[in-house]
Amino acid sequence: MREITVGVVAPAYVNIPLWVAQQRGFLERRGLRATERILGTTHGVTNALRDGEVDIALTAPEGSIADAVAGGPLRVVAGLIDRPPLSMIALPRHRTFGDLRGGRIGTSSLTEGTRHVAERMLAAHGLAYPADYDFALEGSHVERWKALQAGTIDAALQMIPYDYMAADADFTDLGPVTEDFALNAACIGPLAERAWVAPFLRALSEAVEWFRGNVGKSAGIAAARTSIEPRYALRACGALAADGVIPRDLRSWAGALAAVIDALRSSGLIPPEAPDPAAAALDYSYLG
Repeated sequence: MREITVGVVAPAYVNIPLWVAQQRGFLERRGLRATERILGTTHGVTNALRDGEVDIALTAPEGSIADAVAGGPLRVVAGLIDRPPLSMIALPRHRTFGDLRGGRIGTSSLTEGTRHVAERMLAAHGLAYPADYDFALEGSHVERWKALQAGTIDAALQMIPYDYMAADADFTDLGPVTEDFALNAACIGPLAERAWVAPFLRALSEAVEWFRGNVGKSAGIAAARTSIEPRYALRACGALAADGVIPRDLRSWAGALAAVIDALRSSGLIPPEAPDPAAAALDYSYLG
């Protein structure tokens, strides 16, 4: 049995394909056993992947794209989330996006993931960084929820089902992310070997199909993994099973990737003159 260490930010519901593959034996049938390593931040996962501390990562693809453009070894080998299941949750006293002016927005990284999604969302409502607000590095959505409850940040993007939980606790839900953006992907680094990467991705693909046909059972798996109330787990799984969220062939839609690359260029994380970042970073050959 080949042991694989999978780097993740947190026990997030976007990792349901991995949990299903583990629970239903899709990995074991391919001679694989996967263990999650929770690293707390998106850049922490990217660093662990680059340093060979994990074999593969399920994380935001920005770090791997920037690394590949710079000549590094990281690559994106599958897309897992094209429509971010996130909502902007604010303290109860904030009722509009305008109320966030001068506030602190929690994020999991200053260079990847929710930072870019939040920045684009706030810009669409007339708020520019850094003139109108500041980012606060809080970590995963679990840590951001703790920060919101403590009142140390004004708002943060919260992943399902934490956005539902926050709304029920009388926090303000300013609305969901509506644009396509490649939020979660399978990324590999220097330890990758086709002999196990390809079957690992086939197991994820099989898990995605099983998940879509077994939302209720998948919610049970997710609730057990996260200690979240079953009603919230079921609602979250229903949202993840909606069309357009998880790409059916595990290849991110071009528009979702383009949004990521645009964010990387606009934030200066890849140079404007760099050749096609997608060509440098994407390697879907492992999907068959």
